[in-house]
Amino acid sequence: MRYAADRSRIYCHSKHYDNMPNFLFHNLGNGTFEEVALPAGTALRDDGKPVASMGAEFKDYDNDGLPDLFVTALAGETFPLFRNLGKGGFADAGHISHLGSLTLKHSGWGLGLFDFNNDGWKDLFTANSHVNDLVEKFEPAVYREKNSVFANAGGIFRDVSEEAGLSPVKAHRGAAFADFNGDGRIDAVVSALGEAAELWENVSPGPQHWIALKLAGTKSNREGIGARVRIGTQYAEMTTTVGYASSADAPLHFGLAGAAAAPKIEIRWPSGAVQTLTDVKADRVVEVSEK
Repeated sequence: MRYAADRSRIYCHSKHYDNMPNFLFHNLGNGTFEEVALPAGTALRDDGKPVASMGAEFKDYDNDGLPDLFVTALAGETFPLFRNLGKGGFADAGHISHLGSLTLKHSGWGLGLFDFNNDGWKDLFTANSHVNDLVEKFEPAVYREKNSVFANAGGIFRDVSEEAGLSPVKAHRGAAFADFNGDGRIDAVVSALGEAAELWENVSPGPQHWIALKLAGTKSNREGIGARVRIGTQYAEMTTTVGYASSADAPLHFGLAGAAAAPKIEIRWPSGAVQTLTDVKADRVVEVSEK
């Protein structure tokens, strides 16, 4: 914070300036954008209140082919989940997904939606800490926190942080994700203010099959940024941005549960080309060049 010398201003900033409606910019396809958050349903929670939005993740959590919007916020606000209804509309799914009650006491920054246990459903990881280092003097909240993992089972989340072993209590901020040791399980690296970064190795029990796609654009951009990939009911879009102030250059990862192969992989490149792969063996990184 810029006002480190004036602690009262830190508190004022966190309570008033952070809490404002979100923005959602719709691409009109002509080089301009239109701000549509309020009519789209992503500006506020269902109760009409804004939150101190910190990080954002835009991925499909319920395997319906539509990317949904996850937001981290401060303690007492929940981490909102806006479910994509299609045709530009979203609905607050904090209650039905159970994330509302699970995150009520947490403050979060970085986040990532990845299938950590390779069961075919994307789980949620959040890097936690309050923005105000004096919050414990004024509110029933804590400054330093453990990180959190919320397992996704058919669109319903549960807190598995304790069994995941995320123990250090720090002022966490950014988080990035990749399979650092090549064992087919997505790992996490998290930054913390004034302390060394944490590298979390995913040791989820198996066996669960997986596949990862490393894209190489020819007509499209070299990294395939913006390519949309579907395997069965799972959908993902190639990007290097994640959560809050973080990025990760990693292949697109899909958990396949008990399937030893992906019967069909459909890739829609930014150029408009559609490429299909069939009967692709699991448990490996597949390099795909745009055709």
